[in-house]
Amino acid sequence: MIPRFAATITALSVVMPTVVHSAESEDLKSAIHTIRQVGPEGKGSAEAARAWKVLAKTPIEQLPLLLAGMDGATPLARNWIRAAVDEIVDRAERGKKPLPTTALTRFLADVSHDPQARRLAFDLLVQQDKTVNDRFLPKMVNDPSPELRRDAVRRVLDDAEKLFGAEKKAEARSLFQQAFAAARDKDQIDKAAKRLKDLGQAIDLAKHLGFILDWKLIGPFANVEQKGVEMPYPPEKALDFKAEYDGKAGKVRWKDYVSKDENGIVDLNIGVGQHIEAVGYAATEFTSPAARDVEVRIGCYTVFKLWVNGELALHRGDAYTGMQFDHYRTKIRLREGRNRLLMKVCTDVPQPGLPKLWRFQLRVCDAGGAAVLSTTRP
Repeated sequence: MIPRFAATITALSVVMPTVVHSAESEDLKSAIHTIRQVGPEGKGSAEAARAWKVLAKTPIEQLPLLLAGMDGATPLARNWIRAAVDEIVDRAERGKKPLPTTALTRFLADVSHDPQARRLAFDLLVQQDKTVNDRFLPKMVNDPSPELRRDAVRRVLDDAEKLFGAEKKAEARSLFQQAFAAARDKDQIDKAAKRLKDLGQAIDLAKHLGFILDWKLIGPFANVEQKGVEMPYPPEKALDFKAEYDGKAGKVRWKDYVSKDENGIVDLNIGVGQHIEAVGYAATEFTSPAARDVEVRIGCYTVFKLWVNGELALHRGDAYTGMQFDHYRTKIRLREGRNRLLMKVCTDVPQPGLPKLWRFQLRVCDAGGAAVLSTTRP
């Protein structure tokens, strides 16, 4: 199998064989390879600095070949390549040389390329021709590039707002529905959902986003001097929903809890009771029709741990930094059938002036942010 990067370089070399001499093309590919090897703590930076000078001298006609070098690259390598692209474009502008718009358009249309590289190609095309927005964005509401998708959804929302203001409710509803389905950013989702509710349409926001609402809770256990997060209380050793344990202030047992919040907030102050210096657990089951890779995205105000099928998947060790949508993300592998998720959420003595929040939200989605739902979701 040809590696993705090598295959991309080979394909672009084939379609543009007469632009540069073979030796120059090989030098460019070698320089891209060197840039892609740069590592943390300055590893390979001296070699990368020399390779960058080669990239910066790339003829403007070879810009798509350089952009392809961002495919599968590390963030650091992409930054090096992006800086070279800026240098090449600036030099071409000074020399009044046109961009290779046909090749850039072809590059943009190939969704297998790196999302940031495609966005860069898009921005370059817009600088050359303002009509690019009108020609491309209407087709990009489901684009894999988060930035291009966001711009496309924003256009749909803007058009829908105009129709809504003109009392063209049927047409507005159709566009708001399109935006709601395509949006991945919370602000755009909320805007479309609000307007659809204004237009009389029922919205299950929690289901749309993939928030898990049904849990079993147990607690409180002690969290003196913030040591509770590392203390392996019984629920970590085995999930027995009929068991009873010694808790912080007496016997504790599992309780059913269903969140009524459209953003999936699981409030342990309600489900377990208001406590400080405490540990609570939340467990749920997720049934998948097949083994697959997904993301678990969590918002939590305090220290927490997440286990999936008994394996530690995520640990946040700091607290009171705010609770944000999709703040913490981890990739997991769901197995076919039943999967068990266990959250351990700690609460401490809050800082003066801060609320005594003991809560979290958790959703399952694909890499693009689209909800993945359990087949047994109520």
